[in-house]
Amino acid sequence: MGDYAYINTRIRSMEADLLTERQLRELMSCRELSNAVSYLKKSAYNVYFQEAANESQNFNTDEAIRRSLSDSIKKLTVIAKDEEMGLIEILLGRWDVFNIKTLIRGKLNNIPSFEVLQATIPAGTLNEGLLEEIYKQPSVYQIISMLVTIGFSYAFPLLKIKFIHEIDLFKGELELEKSFFSFFLRKLCTPGKRDINSKIVHNFMRLLIDRYNLIAAVKMSEEGFDADDKSNYFIEGGRIISPEVYEKMIRSRDITECISMIESNEWKNHWNRFSSKIHITSPALLVEKWMDYEILMHAIKLPREDPLNIGLAVSYIWKKINEVINLRTILRGIQFKIPPDEIEGLLLITSPISKG
Repeated sequence: MGDYAYINTRIRSMEADLLTERQLRELMSCRELSNAVSYLKKSAYNVYFQEAANESQNFNTDEAIRRSLSDSIKKLTVIAKDEEMGLIEILLGRWDVFNIKTLIRGKLNNIPSFEVLQATIPAGTLNEGLLEEIYKQPSVYQIISMLVTIGFSYAFPLLKIKFIHEIDLFKGELELEKSFFSFFLRKLCTPGKRDINSKIVHNFMRLLIDRYNLIAAVKMSEEGFDADDKSNYFIEGGRIISPEVYEKMIRSRDITECISMIESNEWKNHWNRFSSKIHITSPALLVEKWMDYEILMHAIKLPREDPLNIGLAVSYIWKKINEVINLRTILRGIQFKIPPDEIEGLLLITSPISKG
């Protein structure tokens, strides 16, 4: 118990450096990128923006934010116990999968390396340097081969798809997600290792599976996905979406009917509250934002239930990653002169933001 008291004190100190909702709103009020950089230099991000002495347009704000995230994960690695860090790495694998998909999409569309890296979230095992090296591979197939060679065995199913194109990218991403969740759920269900921390991470992974299944179902119901084997896109292991519910969802006519198939009234109420306040026209993006919000809220509540377990570390990680995504969105919005109310509608904070 003494160890957890020390670890949690360190993590709460790191939490104190997170930006508040007020700071995010003040940042959005900046008219120029140089003003935003000056604002961030007065916060805990100062160390990452010191190079921007003259707020030069050539200063890479995105790289500074990514370094902040990488350093935060490294600090957590130092203070966490080995067994806890192993569980945390399982959760961070969700961002490795995100980054692998980002690299594949970038390579398919011949996007320059620096642009692809700006879209990544280097929170997992795939750090920025490794992502850069992997992206140097000349083809998608060679990217996947390198990933398998360096230990990402769950990427192996993608090698069965000899040539991945945009037309079957959805299928390839599904195979990657399925393999990832299957691989790590087996590790979490190893007999003799079902302690409270394993259960917390297992429940979290189940929510991530629900997120994927719900987004896939909405895409198929809204976009008229023409596939005879729609049910094959279901990933088992979620908490709120069973195979039977998923079958009903993929036959729905629109997002309203799709969500109505969820059996939990609590979750349907959550959806009604969130969707009424967020004005996003794309159904798939709206559902993605909703599930990201629900998962973030789940993470935030973990340390309230019991402060002496892995919950606080998981909570901090998800809040930090969400801050990085919000910060990236705000700075890009300022750079491209997007109105503050439109930027605000793209953010994810602990209370849904209304656009008016």
